[in-house]
Amino acid sequence: MVDVPDTTLQTERTIQLADHRTAITQRGESGAPVLLVHSLGLDRRMWAPLLAQLSIGRRLFAYDIRGHGAAAESPRPFSLANAAADLVGVLDGLGLEQAQVVGLSYGGAIAQTAAVAYPERFAALALLATTDRPFPDVFEERARSAETDGMEAQLEPSLARWFTPAAVNSRGARYARECLLCAQPENWAAAWRSMKELDVQGRLAGFEPPTLVLAGGADASGSPAFQKEIAGRIPGSTFQELPGVPHLQTLEKSELVTQALDEFLARA
Repeated sequence: MVDVPDTTLQTERTIQLADHRTAITQRGESGAPVLLVHSLGLDRRMWAPLLAQLSIGRRLFAYDIRGHGAAAESPRPFSLANAAADLVGVLDGLGLEQAQVVGLSYGGAIAQTAAVAYPERFAALALLATTDRPFPDVFEERARSAETDGMEAQLEPSLARWFTPAAVNSRGARYARECLLCAQPENWAAAWRSMKELDVQGRLAGFEPPTLVLAGGADASGSPAFQKEIAGRIPGSTFQELPGVPHLQTLEKSELVTQALDEFLARA
């Protein structure tokens, strides 16, 4: 672990968006701004293992997506376009014209949707374990399961998709389990249904900022081959596969993810 200067100590704040408030964690006081967009069902704490290293020479901002964490009381239902507008609203609330945006899974879908609608707000884009097309039947099944069976029933299938078998009792998996059990079924369902609207495939062909697509070699939800296809639809993007890394990349073998992002993200 590297020594982290005092200027990178973590701070917390809340900001008002169009129809709700959310919470933001900041680490780093100077350097290039980086906005971190978490996965479905989790919250901004998902990025904690990466913050110390990545905040050296950068300003990191992790926020709670609507329907999650401190933004759990946001209106329902909501669309992917709403979530993308929230991303821009966070930038506005932070006084940032642009940022490098990193999105994992659902966060990657939100980031792509925002990049299509607001490309001028992006200095770079990193997509981790995400998709650029919807799977409506799968997403609807997950939404209905929470509504009919509750969140406890989501634990086993979700953790199996998110972690390798060796890590299902790890600290990261315990955090993910806590998030799931605390989640409102209505928010879980609203988020999955918003994913049915994903409409970005082929629409980033003219996207100019540097782009990285980061795949986990042990991802049970989005195979490296599928991630490579996403990269192929964004001309000029870089594809990288991390061996042995599962879907929730930041919570298992986070050092590999940190290294890849540290090499990709600008500091100045």
